[in-house]
Amino acid sequence: MKRRGFTHSCLALVILVIPLASCGGVRFSSPAASIRDADRKFDAAEAFLLRADKGTEQGTRREQVARKKALYDDALDAYRAIIKAEPAGEYAQRSLWQITEIHRRRYEWDVVVENYSAIIDLAPSSYYGDRAKSGISDMRKYRGLIEEKRRRYQNYSALYAQDNEQENYDIAAQALFDVADSYEQLGDYPEAIAHYQRMVEEFSEHEKAPVALTKIGEINCYKLYDYQGGWYVSNKLIEMYPDTYDATKAVRLLKETSRHLEEIALNQAEIKPYQSRKAMEYEEDGRKILRSESYCVYYVDNTVQCYQFIARRWEDLGNYPGAIVAYRRLVDELPHKRFAVADARYQIGRLYQLTGQLDQAIDAYQDLFDNHPESTWCAEAIYQQAVCYREIREFAKAYAGFKAYVSLSLDVKFYREAQRIIAQFEMDEDGDGYKFYVEQEAGTSDQDRTDYPGAKS
Repeated sequence: MKRRGFTHSCLALVILVIPLASCGGVRFSSPAASIRDADRKFDAAEAFLLRADKGTEQGTRREQVARKKALYDDALDAYRAIIKAEPAGEYAQRSLWQITEIHRRRYEWDVVVENYSAIIDLAPSSYYGDRAKSGISDMRKYRGLIEEKRRRYQNYSALYAQDNEQENYDIAAQALFDVADSYEQLGDYPEAIAHYQRMVEEFSEHEKAPVALTKIGEINCYKLYDYQGGWYVSNKLIEMYPDTYDATKAVRLLKETSRHLEEIALNQAEIKPYQSRKAMEYEEDGRKILRSESYCVYYVDNTVQCYQFIARRWEDLGNYPGAIVAYRRLVDELPHKRFAVADARYQIGRLYQLTGQLDQAIDAYQDLFDNHPESTWCAEAIYQQAVCYREIREFAKAYAGFKAYVSLSLDVKFYREAQRIIAQFEMDEDGDGYKFYVEQEAGTSDQDRTDYPGAKS
């Protein structure tokens, strides 16, 4: 079954699960432009940092949380508008998935389950259908583990309170750590942090206590991008457990994040003086200017280098949304610097692919082909786009991509691997005249001669 598009009989279910927002009179030039605009808004929300400290800057922190929520709301409205405009369209299922991702980040688990169920009902054999099935399976698994380990923690905590036996202490501590770990695997980071913290408070002498603090620091820095929170916990870890391996890791985390963030801030500050004052005045007066006129001509190369440096540092920090946004700024603000822009488009595709956003990666690689066919990155992008198509089960497009890649040269990086994949795609094990990739595209078996495209229609 094709992954794209919905059947009309299922539209009522989508409307029930996803309350559709008004478009507010906004018009998009095309469905493709709509989804890219929505993805940009999602990326902007993902990359927005909460910089204020929870303890000492509560007012500023609340303002930043509200701003981040508003950015996610903008993305929600954009995705909902896509579904409303074309409920059976090419991008409806992708939009529903992205809506679900936003609800996951808000820990609205009942809505997440409803959306997963809607995706499965609409397209059970699709790429997103399978991901939704895995999502529901994981939620059941980790919720079950949470209940099991919580009971274990409660039972052995009670036993330890009675007899002070070390074995009961260790079992209870490990069980509470496992509860926190299951919340982390589920993606419920506030609950994970709370339970790791509880484990440290109740079992401070246990060997997993410093590990729990390490986990809190890593969640803050690498999942929530809350560096203030990560630094606070890392300092606490160093203070409480100075002679442990985890304290060594905390020192390294503090040094690396501090250095990278300082370097990012310096480069962001360096860009500002490069902006053309005349262009800024024109914009303030409501006059249109070319993006290439936004920066003083003598400092354009410096600006390019700053954006590239910022993106690389965000990637070093594991903050891939921040890196994507930085590369996109380079593309938008300096389109005439074609070599740098081509590189940025490739890096955007690579980062999307690295984070499992395969539809977005495909679009980014296509942007590279459409705008920079001369780029040295195109060969590898052709291969990687084909890999993405294979992963989302668009096998015909994947086959065409791998064929295009091997036709370039015998010296391309993944030539042998692409040849191996092509050979597999061209097999016809059941001898029914349909190649493997055709059967995969149709959802039929290459092991059964009676099961072939069109046989059951």
